[in-house]
Amino acid sequence: MGVIMKIGIIGAGLGGLFSAAILSKNHQITIYEKLPYIGGRFTNLNYKGYQLTTGALHMVPHGANGFFGQLVEQSNCGAKIINSNPDGLFRINNTNYGFEELKKLVSFKDKLKALKMLTDLKLGTIDKNMSFGTFLEGIPIAEKVGNSFTGWALSLSSYDTPIDEVIAISKHYHKFGGPGIPMGGCKGIIDALETVILKNGGKIYTNYNVDKIYVPENPGEKCSINDDNEFDILISNASPLITQKISNLKFIDNENMPIPSKGIKISIGSKNKLINHNSVVFTTESERLNGFNQPSNVDKSLAKEGHNLIMAHATQIKNNVNDEIDLVLEDIDDIFANEFVGHKKEGYKILAIQTYRDECPVNHASNGTDVKPVINDRFYLVGDGVKGKGGIEVEGVALSVLEVLAHLNKLGIN
Repeated sequence: MGVIMKIGIIGAGLGGLFSAAILSKNHQITIYEKLPYIGGRFTNLNYKGYQLTTGALHMVPHGANGFFGQLVEQSNCGAKIINSNPDGLFRINNTNYGFEELKKLVSFKDKLKALKMLTDLKLGTIDKNMSFGTFLEGIPIAEKVGNSFTGWALSLSSYDTPIDEVIAISKHYHKFGGPGIPMGGCKGIIDALETVILKNGGKIYTNYNVDKIYVPENPGEKCSINDDNEFDILISNASPLITQKISNLKFIDNENMPIPSKGIKISIGSKNKLINHNSVVFTTESERLNGFNQPSNVDKSLAKEGHNLIMAHATQIKNNVNDEIDLVLEDIDDIFANEFVGHKKEGYKILAIQTYRDECPVNHASNGTDVKPVINDRFYLVGDGVKGKGGIEVEGVALSVLEVLAHLNKLGIN
């Protein structure tokens, strides 16, 4: 084993905790979290017998096989992720279709258009600067499917999603597969990581506000947090903009400014099962809703006994969030009405409406506007503002951690 390093981590979100769990095997780790709890937007809230989340859905985009799953393995935390089957369904005319089944809904003329589009994509003859929405124009079903997917996965409309991000996402999907649900929900992962960190001697301070980060140019000097806490290396899980604001380094300018993405999440309790599998239903024809899942199909402890937990997500398109919420609620009511003929509204209950915008967005940098995680050999960023190409939600967070770990490994720090 090499030299034991003192590593300070700002923020006990998912990226900070993954970094700490893995690095604490051989190094002294201290985490500073401003909130009274750890996990950030990836943990549970116990509400009337339901395990709701602080932000993320109870779902990992590439299940046990993706970048997130790799970190679960590397951390030896023992958390379990159940892969979904099917990968996802698309709701059209009140019927759920698998991706391959969508072909039978497409006219012959549109099939020819789609074939040309896919050929151009494979040959690399498309304009990489175009949006995904522009790429899909002219094939109505493709437009609806694409928009529901980017809304669910990225909290972006297809027209706000760069085509090269979708190409990278597609490559990751073909390599790792579809989503999965962690046992215990988000908190199942967080509790497992906390156990590893504490077992390895790491320290976690909550209710601790970091308002100053100092990274010296002189390699002989120590980095510091709030002047009096010295470290060899610093890792920030705070947003890139906030991190720059409180540090002595400048790594963001007007040319690489991160653009946050906004979303709305609705948690629903229902006696009726809206779906019978453990994957996502993309709501391609809804006014605002992008999709929903039912994680209690995998882990019954996530819902009140005899009930189901349904989690719905929508991209916030317009600035008036109240109007946006009303549209999502109307979409949800329409879905229940069509699924359960003669249903009564009391057949399901809205448990929570959560919005993610301003200083607490879905992603501090939307896909395509992420900052690079390696600032220099002593200062690093992790989290949803530094996701990397094709990183969907927490898979992107995991990508940032993997890049930081790879760089530290090159320096002989592992």
